[in-house]
Amino acid sequence: MVGSVDLEGTELSTVPSFWECREYQRTVRRVETSNKLCNELAQMIQERAEVERAYAANLKRWSSKWLSFLDSGLEYGSGASAWKGLCVEADAVSNAHKSVQTQLIDELLTGLKHWQKEHFHKTPLPPHALKEAKLFEQDFEQAQKPWAKRLRKVYNGKKEYHQACKMERSLQVQVQNAKNDPSGTPEQQDESNKLKKMQDKLKKAEKEVERTRSNYTNALNDLDAESPRYLEEMTKVFNRTQEFERERLTYFKCLFMNMQQALNVTLKVK
Repeated sequence: MVGSVDLEGTELSTVPSFWECREYQRTVRRVETSNKLCNELAQMIQERAEVERAYAANLKRWSSKWLSFLDSGLEYGSGASAWKGLCVEADAVSNAHKSVQTQLIDELLTGLKHWQKEHFHKTPLPPHALKEAKLFEQDFEQAQKPWAKRLRKVYNGKKEYHQACKMERSLQVQVQNAKNDPSGTPEQQDESNKLKKMQDKLKKAEKEVERTRSNYTNALNDLDAESPRYLEEMTKVFNRTQEFERERLTYFKCLFMNMQQALNVTLKVK
């Protein structure tokens, strides 16, 4: 179960997981990444549109140049017809690539920017964070807060318990050493008093071990009792982030298919 700990001192897991404190940040950052991916895809489409525009313009210039040359009359008959046919074909291909550029900009890029604007909203004040990411973060924090509070009690209880055990063991050694001291000097009475004091300290230390052990056990029980609610609430928020990301993936897949169709110039050459 989330937050379960070995009572006898095994360290809490240090492997980061979604369920640990604030590890939901990785899920929140996915929202920011999605927005960035929209920007990157928009740039990709813009650059491809520029490639199409430049190619269309170059073909148009090439066709115009060699059609003008044909007007010189140096070529004639069937040769002139074939020559002209190549130039006309290039002109048609140029128009097709120009159509691709127009579709990329007017339909796909415009549609992407509109979708991004509808799904991602930035806060008006610096650092202009995404409202969607901020909302998910707040909901995760709210769901995790009671559990995190109990987890801190577990950590503190564990620390106090181990410190108490360490003190108990130290006093046990001191008392045993004092008992084994074969002193027969006039100061033996003083040594006896010191031993009694150490034994009193040991008794207090033993009580402290029991007290801290009880607190530690109670903290663990409280954490285990809180875990079902914690799992349920965190899962609810996580599922919302999943749906948010799933919507982006679905839109991107559709956009990729439309882009693939737009780039098929064979459907546009007339």
